[in-house]
Amino acid sequence: MLDTPLAELVDTEEERAEAQELTRQALVVPAMARLRELVDFVGRGRPATQAGNLKARDAVAVASGLGTRDDVSGEVRSMDDLPEVAHVFRWATAAELLARRGTKIVAGPCARDLERDPLAAWFKAAITLLEHGLLDGFRRGWRKTYVELLDADAVDLLAAIVEAGGAIQLTAIEDRAWGRVARSYGYDLDDDAERRHVVQLVTAMVTQLADTGIVARHDPDVVLTGLGSTLATAAAVMSSDDLDELDLVDTDAQSMLLVCADEMESAEASDHLLAWCQARSAEEAADELCEAMLDDDDDDHDPDVWRLGLEALAMIDPAVAEPAIRRLRSRPGLRSLIAESERRHGRARSPRTPG
Repeated sequence: MLDTPLAELVDTEEERAEAQELTRQALVVPAMARLRELVDFVGRGRPATQAGNLKARDAVAVASGLGTRDDVSGEVRSMDDLPEVAHVFRWATAAELLARRGTKIVAGPCARDLERDPLAAWFKAAITLLEHGLLDGFRRGWRKTYVELLDADAVDLLAAIVEAGGAIQLTAIEDRAWGRVARSYGYDLDDDAERRHVVQLVTAMVTQLADTGIVARHDPDVVLTGLGSTLATAAAVMSSDDLDELDLVDTDAQSMLLVCADEMESAEASDHLLAWCQARSAEEAADELCEAMLDDDDDDHDPDVWRLGLEALAMIDPAVAEPAIRRLRSRPGLRSLIAESERRHGRARSPRTPG
């Protein structure tokens, strides 16, 4: 992040006007208004719980100022009883607008930019949101496994809107998301119940993007704002320069294989496969990879995903991988790929094998 506001760094009047317009947009973003309200509420410090959260009474006190839909009429035992307050708090903390100091919650190192350089504060908040996940980043509780896949696809969604000329129909976004989820998790494309759930998640994603000032809704289109267009460029650079931001090591096998197949060249994908395998025991890796490949739909599978799964299995101790490969031979579509993989990798342990 820059130490000087962008409008003071550019050379021409035109560039200065563009920077000033982006700053004006950043000031009126609804999500930023809530983040500013929370930082103002914390002021010089509020007591922290042992987990580093706001105490229940402070969470209740700030809820109305944030304009959340949280119900504060009943008993509130912790900040997590108010999920929208908890979301804003954890977002502010991740974006370094708030910090914990000893037993208190205080303003963080980036808090001063909310007034001094609103555009820099907006970029910090928006990039933090994308990195942590539009759907799952700051929430607690059970979620569909494919929420991680949808979160990882957010940057590509912005790129797709750019490629479409800055606007894309919401139905096209829904179709795009459902196709990826169905392909990755073995759902029939005619599974209306599961599709409706994915559409609900897409609606939540678009709502979050709009609340952050990245897109605007002009039915039936979703349109990139000036801020969103600038962010899409930065996000594309982030994505191409550092795919580790996708946190593939911690994701499930199906999502990991799909991202590697869709986003990476062969050598780069291999590095991520190896890191993923090294992060868990050989038994756990073999089981997860096997289940991911067996769950794939024979009628709509991606051979590249299966090839990567077999490549990952070749990185595991052969004595552990072999039972999983025997299970995979039960799938006719996999038999030829297994033979191909065995010709490529052989039965000997790969020099890249973990451990």
